[in-house]
Amino acid sequence: MAKKLLILILTVLLLTACAPETIEVIKEVEVEVPVEVVVEKEVIVEVDKSPISVTIPWTGDAMELFLPVVEAFEAESGIEVTVLPYKTADLGPLLPAQFMAQEPMADVFIMSWPWWIEQNTEHLVDLSAVAADVDWLGNPVVVEGSTYGIPTYLWVKGGFWYFESVFEANGLEKPETWEEFDVVVSTLAEVDGMVTPFGSPAGYPLADIVEHFMAAVGGPEMIQGIIDGSVKWTDAEVKAVFTDYLIPLLDNGSFDDPVNRGTAGELWIEGDYAFHYYGNWIAEKVEDPTDLKIMPVPGSTSIVSGSDWMFIPKYTNRIEDATKFIEFVISEAGMKARLELGGRLSSRADISLDVYPPSEAALAETVSTFIVLGDLDDTIGGEWQSTFWDQIALLWVDTSALDDVLTTLQENMPE
Repeated sequence: MAKKLLILILTVLLLTACAPETIEVIKEVEVEVPVEVVVEKEVIVEVDKSPISVTIPWTGDAMELFLPVVEAFEAESGIEVTVLPYKTADLGPLLPAQFMAQEPMADVFIMSWPWWIEQNTEHLVDLSAVAADVDWLGNPVVVEGSTYGIPTYLWVKGGFWYFESVFEANGLEKPETWEEFDVVVSTLAEVDGMVTPFGSPAGYPLADIVEHFMAAVGGPEMIQGIIDGSVKWTDAEVKAVFTDYLIPLLDNGSFDDPVNRGTAGELWIEGDYAFHYYGNWIAEKVEDPTDLKIMPVPGSTSIVSGSDWMFIPKYTNRIEDATKFIEFVISEAGMKARLELGGRLSSRADISLDVYPPSEAALAETVSTFIVLGDLDDTIGGEWQSTFWDQIALLWVDTSALDDVLTTLQENMPE
């Protein structure tokens, strides 16, 4: 834009009589003057307000106990969430094809296989910033220094569950030595109406029992050595855990024959067994959780824990919102929304015991005094995991197969 400036110049020079008279005339001159013009432009940014999708490995009551966390996140963030229940065993085989097509079914996945996450990091978002500066009780999935899986809530397997009322009725106290352990077991074996002192829930709980004895007798180093390959199943010290501690109990009938783990739990609650080996979510099934106590076998310095891990696929266009969801789940508010309902513990160490129901608070306090180990067969995973379960079931019904069982376990360990 230009403005016209009228420049008037009038100069009359009166010179001497002999000099000519000079007159300057008036001229109009156009001068270009730059003018800054500010133009306001409205920019419209479209925000995706559709729900994000989250798969969860829980159904039934366990799913209902997680929904308050989802609702609290929606209320705080304004982001809606669609929950898709998918068992880990069903989810794992589905995802590779979806990742190849770069079309995952969800924005956040929660699964129980840390080994699977480790094997698929090229498809996952680096969550190191989310995990930073958190005092973890659970173990994030870390590969080459980067975090790809964030633990939700801990379950723990710290020993055999029993009812304090059963011990009181039979004049028993929790054993601290193997000699006291033998007295407790032999006393309970004579109780009218009790089938055996120990139930034998088939599948992973039997494997958990073996792992618990190994950690108590051989120390956490034995479990860690099996995982990293420095300890072999066929080593003499591993075999001794079976020959000196487990097999005598199997041979003298202290354990029942393996039955479905759900059935084993029901029989324990009904009084057929004194002891039941299971994760701490068993508290959800017990009518009076304050009567529930846990008995690690003597020598235990560690407790097995596990979780369900959250991860985000690279191919979602909702990475920011998905990250917010994970951050909320591990926040104080997210932890409280789940923990106050019982059956799970915090995956981080800085959550107050006040958020737990009484029985869970006592367990959470106990966990803090133990070395926390990852679950052995969940950590190794793959086909070996099902081999482990099958071989331990074989041992439970035929203790003479011990050498073959240990050899098979070692031969099938992943490289």
